[in-house]
Amino acid sequence: MGYSFNSPDDYRIEISGWGLDNSFFAERTDLLWMLGGEKKVQLHRGMAEGSIVFIRLLSFESSSGSVPVAYQVRGVGPMDCNGLCRMNLTQLHSRSKESPAANIASKGLEDLPGVCDAHEVELLLQREEVLQ
Repeated sequence: MGYSFNSPDDYRIEISGWGLDNSFFAERTDLLWMLGGEKKVQLHRGMAEGSIVFIRLLSFESSSGSVPVAYQVRGVGPMDCNGLCRMNLTQLHSRSKESPAANIASKGLEDLPGVCDAHEVELLLQREEVLQ
């Protein structure tokens, strides 16, 4: 069991990711959600600044599972005398989807810059596919 901040804005969570020793972990603890949107946790392991972790909200009802959300570790504090490390978290947001045209492996002939020779066109298309 994780350490509790003992605040009304605590949420029981399961946090998982890869620790400083590059081993996967999953730990239950409390998430403190501050007024300005800042989120803090305390873990029994150190994390590198910029690490990505996944948080899943634990509920009292076992039937309602929540979807894990990606966060980035910011502001890692030193390990305290209880073996707990306090850190701030920033939620990561997915990138917007690219246009369907961006998923095409090769450009069409009309998109190539002024190439006249068929052999040159073939070489350019092959080189482009290798680079992608």
